[in-house]
Amino acid sequence: MRSGIAVLFVCLCLPAMAQDANPLVGVWERISLLRGKTEGQPPAAPEFLIISADGYFSESELPEGREKVSKPLDQMTKEELVARFQRTAASRGTYTIQGNTLSRKHIADLNPSAEGSNQVRNFRFEGDILVFYTGAPGSGGLEARFKRLKQ
Repeated sequence: MRSGIAVLFVCLCLPAMAQDANPLVGVWERISLLRGKTEGQPPAAPEFLIISADGYFSESELPEGREKVSKPLDQMTKEELVARFQRTAASRGTYTIQGNTLSRKHIADLNPSAEGSNQVRNFRFEGDILVFYTGAPGSGGLEARFKRLKQ
């Protein structure tokens, strides 16, 4: 009987332990973005990144305070459309992790030209902050910092 309880315990706990093994799993909010050594150019819009335990991600970048327009998209001028979607981004896809490198394959993207592309970022943790970066730390590459909202 005890061996049956032990097997049941292992079967119920292994998925949770496997999820905990991936420190990136959760919902993250970008709190800063450096391009080179300069804070966002233009200032970065809020970005949210969801990394799931099953190998999928979703991210969105939507500026706050965009003007509400009651006109349907198909009736907007080119200028109105550009203003509506300026500094916005959204994508979803699959990811893999090797060491401290996260590779994301964009299955769908607000920009159709990015569909099928791979985005590769190194990452590290500074306390509770997740840092994605390109190049060596402090080298002037891209550096985005995220705080966890939910695990």
